[in-house]
Amino acid sequence: MFVGHYGPAFAGKRFAASVPLWTLFVAVQLVDFAWGIFVANGIEHVRIVEGFTDANPLDLYHMPWTHSLVAALGWSVAAGWIYSLLARTDKRSGGVVIALAVFSHWILDLIVHVPDLALWPGGPKVGFGLWNNYPLAASLEAVVLIAGFLLYLGATRARGVIGRVWPWTFMALLGGAEYVNHTMPTAPDASGAGYMAVATFAVIAGLAAICDLTRRPA
Repeated sequence: MFVGHYGPAFAGKRFAASVPLWTLFVAVQLVDFAWGIFVANGIEHVRIVEGFTDANPLDLYHMPWTHSLVAALGWSVAAGWIYSLLARTDKRSGGVVIALAVFSHWILDLIVHVPDLALWPGGPKVGFGLWNNYPLAASLEAVVLIAGFLLYLGATRARGVIGRVWPWTFMALLGGAEYVNHTMPTAPDASGAGYMAVATFAVIAGLAAICDLTRRPA
């Protein structure tokens, strides 16, 4: 899953208005930020196998430190705890929302991944395999993303014309990113794929920050 992960990030503003949207966008992709860095540096491993699934050619056969259930829980608790220490307001609620945002990544991945998500490092692997039906997987991503976006719109108000236009522009950009992600050639090596993923997630988080500048809590 790619842009669908951002549905819970948008929704997070409904439950913790003080948490910056860009922070929520980083949180929902935190394990993939780590995955990209780990893959690029040989800590985790991926194979490029054309036609591996209908959605993408990535054989994610070794990612115990980012995408196992135990690891995802650890990343979630750590992120929530760190946010609660650094936040100026709503420390507890903000920390809980950040932790849930991080863990939402594993739940959504469970639905679309083939069985490559270990329950613990070295343990049995699970995954419902919706990536083998890309139209259905893409439809699920759209539903999750749009549901979160509508919650975000209901929880915020535009500061001006830009605040009314930018969220919809941002959604269009996310749709374009999903299309490019599915159609562009995959990086020929794991290092390139890892760093490309990290750069993509960082740019999207930066675009999400604009929403905080153009909108305010309702």
